[in-house]
Amino acid sequence: MTTSKDDQEKPANGKADADLPPIQSHTGSTRQGMPLALNRAPGKDLQDWIMRIGVTSVDMPEGASIECMSLCEHPVIRMIYGAKWTAWTADGKIEYEPGNKGLVLYFGPETKAMNLRVDGSFRVVSINCTSAFATNFGLPDPRDTLDRILPFDPISGLQKIAPGHHPQEDPHAWLDASEAALRDSLHAASPDRPHDLLDEFERLTLTKPTASLSEFAADRDITPRTLERTISRNWGVTPKFALRRARALDMAAALLGVADTSEEPELRLRYFDQSHMTREMRHFFDHTPGAMQTGDCPLLRITMEIRQSRRLEAIAKLAGSEKPSWRDPSAEPGTD
Repeated sequence: MTTSKDDQEKPANGKADADLPPIQSHTGSTRQGMPLALNRAPGKDLQDWIMRIGVTSVDMPEGASIECMSLCEHPVIRMIYGAKWTAWTADGKIEYEPGNKGLVLYFGPETKAMNLRVDGSFRVVSINCTSAFATNFGLPDPRDTLDRILPFDPISGLQKIAPGHHPQEDPHAWLDASEAALRDSLHAASPDRPHDLLDEFERLTLTKPTASLSEFAADRDITPRTLERTISRNWGVTPKFALRRARALDMAAALLGVADTSEEPELRLRYFDQSHMTREMRHFFDHTPGAMQTGDCPLLRITMEIRQSRRLEAIAKLAGSEKPSWRDPSAEPGTD
């Protein structure tokens, strides 16, 4: 791993290399063939701390690379394997060489899309944490980890990855083993249960990010100041910013084709006009809506799809084993 403040090579287009064969996903894809993660909600005993867990397995042609980005509201633990990764963080440009042994990285909440580059085939375990994770596991204040990557397992404090997270040929078996390893780690840590307000506010960001914060606070018999302090301490950002970012994440998912298509008109109405939406997309992603629709954006699409699956569960549109409409049934792992 190396660190540099030099950002002259920062990715700009969010695309895979041109003139090379397409990348191959072993963990699912969109109906247009873009790679996705195999992801799901964890068991109920983990849901106070973990929103979603997924595995991604992507093979790329020799010499190929992906220049893209990621934007997540809450901390994400990523176990990366294979190719070199480069990230442009608040601490500067950082390079990671995971190899076959892998590296575990703790991504703090992001206020804007973090530019990433992957040089070659890769495998990733993504553990999307709740807003209560950092505070209740004694980790640095989320406000201090915004747009940063910490090179360690936040649960054990070590860089070594538990064997259960190591890639397997069968993505379903890999996902099961990873969740089991995570369960062992979390139960051993014995964290306190999070405040109900955090779960209620997260549901608001997923289901109604245009809501009035003063009404939300009044409905829970708390002051706006209490809401502000609680969310800022656990999310790292203000409640107002969290809702603004949530609206942008939903719109980005629609532009990238990993949202319920019937909702897109409603998502667009959250913005005053096209120029307002364009400004917000530029602010959070440094892309226009048109560029997001026409660009490949493979890494961003994976993170948006994981969040969108979580969102559809929150609004009860996705239940049980039902698959989101944007996933290609014939590309699901285990499909002949």
